[in-house]
Amino acid sequence: MALLIRGDVSGPMHSRTSRRRRPGYPEYVLALLGALTAVLILFDAGGESMAGAKLLVCLAVPGWALVRWLRHVDPVARFVFTVVAGATAFALTAAVMGWLQLWNPRPAAVGILLVSVTVLLVPGPRDAWQAPARLPRPQLATYAPWLVLLAAMVLWATTLESTNHHLGDYGLLTAFPAAWYISLALVVALCIWSVARPGAHSGWLAGASITGLVVILYSSAGLLADVPRLPWTYKHIAVTDLIQTTGQFDPNIDIYNRWPGFFLFSAFLGESSGYKDALSYAGWAEPVFALMNVALVLAIARTLTKNPRIYWTSALVFALSNWLNQNYYSPQAFAYTLHLTMCLVILTFLRGTPAGWVRRLEDRLANRFSRSAPEPEEIKTYTGRQQALAIVAVLVLQAMIVMSHQLTPYLAILGLLPLFLVRYFKPAWVAPALLMMALLYLLPNAEFVKDKYGLLNSFDIFANAGYKAASGTPGPSLLSGRWLAREALALSLFTALLAGLGFIRNFLRGNVRTTLIVGTFAATPIIGLFGTSYGGEGRLRVFMFALPWLAIGAAWLFWSGKLPGRKAVVGAASAISVMAIMFTTVYFQNEANVRVPAADVSASRWLDSNVQKGDAVVETNYHLPLLVGPHYSFYLRSGQLVSVASKLHNTGQPFTGDDMLTYVDKTRAAAKMRPSDRVFVVVSDLQQRTSTGVLRQFPKDVLVPLEHDLDVARGSELVFENKSVRIYEVTRADWGK
Repeated sequence: MALLIRGDVSGPMHSRTSRRRRPGYPEYVLALLGALTAVLILFDAGGESMAGAKLLVCLAVPGWALVRWLRHVDPVARFVFTVVAGATAFALTAAVMGWLQLWNPRPAAVGILLVSVTVLLVPGPRDAWQAPARLPRPQLATYAPWLVLLAAMVLWATTLESTNHHLGDYGLLTAFPAAWYISLALVVALCIWSVARPGAHSGWLAGASITGLVVILYSSAGLLADVPRLPWTYKHIAVTDLIQTTGQFDPNIDIYNRWPGFFLFSAFLGESSGYKDALSYAGWAEPVFALMNVALVLAIARTLTKNPRIYWTSALVFALSNWLNQNYYSPQAFAYTLHLTMCLVILTFLRGTPAGWVRRLEDRLANRFSRSAPEPEEIKTYTGRQQALAIVAVLVLQAMIVMSHQLTPYLAILGLLPLFLVRYFKPAWVAPALLMMALLYLLPNAEFVKDKYGLLNSFDIFANAGYKAASGTPGPSLLSGRWLAREALALSLFTALLAGLGFIRNFLRGNVRTTLIVGTFAATPIIGLFGTSYGGEGRLRVFMFALPWLAIGAAWLFWSGKLPGRKAVVGAASAISVMAIMFTTVYFQNEANVRVPAADVSASRWLDSNVQKGDAVVETNYHLPLLVGPHYSFYLRSGQLVSVASKLHNTGQPFTGDDMLTYVDKTRAAAKMRPSDRVFVVVSDLQQRTSTGVLRQFPKDVLVPLEHDLDVARGSELVFENKSVRIYEVTRADWGK
């Protein structure tokens, strides 16, 4: 999924004639792949060995069948639209089937592919595909940077084998060999060189270099893990497997089943491709979402400027500032990508002339503050039919966002609403329609959300912006965690500072309108903190939604205006280098606190396969991903899933098997549940850390009295064991006899 484009063309691509052309080689190749994939899906052939290839075809064929009808669209935007359009076609089909309880993904996928193949063979617009420009005669200067990039990527790949798998308080920072840092430094240097000194066809090198950078930064940790690395991934895998196994979702289970859009899409696409469960592909979400979002930021920046330095730097700054670790397999990552796509559609097709009072305000600001004439802005005008299709696309994307995530629709609307109302985008009714869609979906779920989570925390922006981590005994990881939080904050503030200065510079250069549009997108997410902290993650969400626009502002700081001098090049290179160092430190230092061992996942999946409704599950670990499979709802209710980890901190007296059962009975009685016939006790040797990364300092021998009782007592049996996890089944009626 390399970010490669045809040259450095930022404006729309005009065709020589409006006549339709017959399908070319791309259409014939995609049609053939689509037909073959349809046959494989129909007969469930190929298994998981070909599932990845089938998944790619399922995204590309329907996507291109739709996008090829869009004329005069930027090539990067066309690539993004192709992937997202293919995903949306499957997501909408999955949503309809899920809500109607007509779950049968494979025949539906075959139908989508066959319809897409038919559309591909119909003559389409002449400019639907243009071959890449002819490359110049090869020279050493042309080959050299590509050879450096190839060598850096090969070097990086070889370092994964020599990385230390025993992680300490500094995570992967001390586990990576020196060669890993050398490969990263080479790719960062190539990114800076290709952006700061663009030449003929430098867009190819810039795209390949940034792609390589994203692959190194966002896939290294995942490739070193045997299973998806983040513990909060597994509850999403469980919901997906529930739908894929039963063919339906149940809103009475949890909030995920009330916003099932992402899970329906994932289960539909996974089953159609041949994956048996989401665990097989969830680990690839991080680099895939990262690449898609970088491509989206690049395409958005290209709608605002023709300057290749600006749009490539925007993509680079975004990649090096997105430290939030939110690209994992999750509804919010899916919704975020759809949100950026929606912004790209609006900026491409729905640009309008602002209201008269806004134009007068722009003129006054430009006359008073601008030091030069604004850069010429070419806004392509599209036909009424194309704009109508764009409006439909925006509404469809919002529908999928609304069904997938609770917060994203409202943070998206915060930026779009004022820009539609002042007519920077048209028609004005689109923004209220987007808001109404979100509210109408929330209405039947409002009581559930209010009872379980609270709709609004408070209207205190400072309280909602704060975050109090779980308390724990001080130790090296806790201290390094505080240091890590400060560096993460420093990276965020550094990006925001560069963006603020960039907004000022672009404004002074006379580009008032584009500065107001981008500045509105960057500033409005903070309004969300006036209503909710979103479980302590509110400020992270604000930065996440502001980041694409902050990245554009940072690029303006260095490249806005006339041809840059040495100071601009040095400043940009220095800032990008600092970001690369800070991002690497923040992103990889916490790895020991968040990585889930494969042994824990194996134990959890065994438990999911054997637990029955009414059983109680006792955990001694803050981190074990117990909600991992399609039966997670069997022990999701309060009183069925009991943690005794906090009791193990009391080292003044041993915690025995009788203490455990007494605690379980109290917990279940408080939840007004009947005593269970069976209790599963999950004992893990890796019980030191919480899901928030706080070190829990209690010695391993605290578990000895508990396990001793479980080993010798009647009514207790060791039913599962691997290298680090043991599961005991306790029959209460026979306990201790």
